[in-house]
Amino acid sequence: MKRGVMLPPIGTKKERGGSSFFTVGDGPFLDSAPAAVLYWDKIYAPVAIRGMSPLYDAAVDRLVQLGVAESFDLKAENSFSQSDIPPMISRYADRLRDLDSRGAETWSVMPLIPDRKATLAAQSSSFLPQSRRTAASIEVQLKDALPVPSRDVPYEDLLEFKAHRNSEIQRLHAELSQVASRYVGLMDDETALKMALHDVSSAVSDLQRVYQETWVQKFSRSLTSAFALDGVLPGGVMFMAGVPIDKAFVAGAGVAIARSAVSSTLTVKHKFHPYSYALEVSAL
Repeated sequence: MKRGVMLPPIGTKKERGGSSFFTVGDGPFLDSAPAAVLYWDKIYAPVAIRGMSPLYDAAVDRLVQLGVAESFDLKAENSFSQSDIPPMISRYADRLRDLDSRGAETWSVMPLIPDRKATLAAQSSSFLPQSRRTAASIEVQLKDALPVPSRDVPYEDLLEFKAHRNSEIQRLHAELSQVASRYVGLMDDETALKMALHDVSSAVSDLQRVYQETWVQKFSRSLTSAFALDGVLPGGVMFMAGVPIDKAFVAGAGVAIARSAVSSTLTVKHKFHPYSYALEVSAL
């Protein structure tokens, strides 16, 4: 199954009496695109308002030309009024539902505007429908751990590296995908945590090593992934050897594992997908 990532061209924030709405500019998109190219199989990169952010538009067009991305314009002309917001949100929601309906693909969302809250559930709150029901989840946080070259590196070079070092990148995906199975009913929490942290951090270290062979200048990015689970997780998952989760990072790799809650409206297809967040837009 192919893994895809949505780079959302808009942001919304629920407030009393309504919601605020903003578009994403050149900088956040160009900074996030290299990570999307390297760590996902496909990219969905809509353009909020064609012509508003020319570098954004050009980068999306190039990714589409290379066969890496799909795209569409929420609004095709560089003009904007309050009345444009509802139809833009509606088109965005329709496209997300379309992505979610594809049987052989799983899609997630990479927020382009940093959120003060780093958890997956917090990042997805603006996009998920409101629900009183939640499902337990295991979250794996890679804090400033994933190596990514600067946005000046041509996308062609990123794709060449991705093909050459595919085994290291796929190993990281595999280790993340197996985290949940190492917990539930297999062994005590402390042992499971240590095993999962060791294997994931080892995969991250391998990636950091091979990137140094190609790009001297690189950035480290964070990623929060989660597995939605049925039932309640044991409380011990919050800790590693009695250390609070915000201090339970592996030195040099920045890997932590926590538990939290995500909306129970996630479809069955995404239950154990490690990047399963924000695939629906709630009504505004």
